Amino acid sequence: MLEKPVNIKKIKSIFLVLILAAILPITSCTQQSIEDIAITVEQVDAHIKLLSSDSLKGRGSFSEDIRMAEDYIAEQFKEAGLNTFEQFPNYRHEFTDIHRNRRNPDAPVKEYRLANIVGYIDGSDPELREEFVVFGAHHDHIGVFGDTEDNIYNGAEDNASGTTAVITLAEYYARKRDNRRSIMFITFAAEEVGMIGSRRFVKDLPVEKEQIKAVINFEMIGKPSDEGRAVCYLTGWDRSDMPTIMQEALGDDPLLLNQGPEITNGLFFASDNISFAREGMVAHTLAGIQSTADSLAHHPDDEYETLNIKTMTTLIRGTVRASRTLISGERTPTVLKPVK
Repeated sequence: MLEKPVNIKKIKSIFLVLILAAILPITSCTQQSIEDIAITVEQVDAHIKLLSSDSLKGRGSFSEDIRMAEDYIAEQFKEAGLNTFEQFPNYRHEFTDIHRNRRNPDAPVKEYRLANIVGYIDGSDPELREEFVVFGAHHDHIGVFGDTEDNIYNGAEDNASGTTAVITLAEYYARKRDNRRSIMFITFAAEEVGMIGSRRFVKDLPVEKEQIKAVINFEMIGKPSDEGRAVCYLTGWDRSDMPTIMQEALGDDPLLLNQGPEITNGLFFASDNISFAREGMVAHTLAGIQSTADSLAHHPDDEYETLNIKTMTTLIRGTVRASRTLISGERTPTVLKPVK
């Protein structure tokens, strides 16, 4: 029986299809990074919408309503599959604090039960897994205050936005599982009343402080620059070489990281990073460029509708790239200017 003649044109067509099938995924990954695909606007939007909603009553530092926010964060950590430290079961670092209401000097001193929410992901490297990069943000705000029609201080920008970043990064790294160093995720209680949660956390560290190689704390990341770009700064730019390491890791990136205005030198001492820095750890706050002059800060109108969710998403994605060499263990930042 005679064999059918080989159809050269058909073979070439099949070969071309196979080549395109192999090339297209690579091309699409170069045009859109893994972080862009894995961290979505919809994901960020869902977290920030819930955390800044009226149902949480402004997440007052000493209120019962703060428990709803803490339960939500802990549930997201659990669903992501984060590990818990033995000292902090159910992702809760619980402690008590004796406090008097600063708004009312005649108020009695009371004992409050507070909680930081903590989880971690093991590193993949047998040695580097003993070292930690920390992502943190405070989850409290002012709560309900005054007798005006809108007396809920939702704290969407301050600091449901930072809390959203921590949750989103926990979900991202828990899915990816390629971190060589271990990663710790913390949301702090009672920052608004004197950074009580972070100060207590550094006293009760679940690991030795020498194991913590870098702390990135988030504050007010929900608004773009005047030009519409996702721009942020690190407080205390000259305190360590971590800003330089992160800037180098970013390269040509949609996220612009800069030193910020002169006021940011003082803001190094105004958020939860300082609790770690005072103990000799490399710790900075990453903040949105509008955070130093936000007219809605500590105002009832700091609500979800004032935020730019795309800007937040771009900043969170950029943080992944900026911290890449910290998490891989390629770079280890050092303190340049210790806190006295």
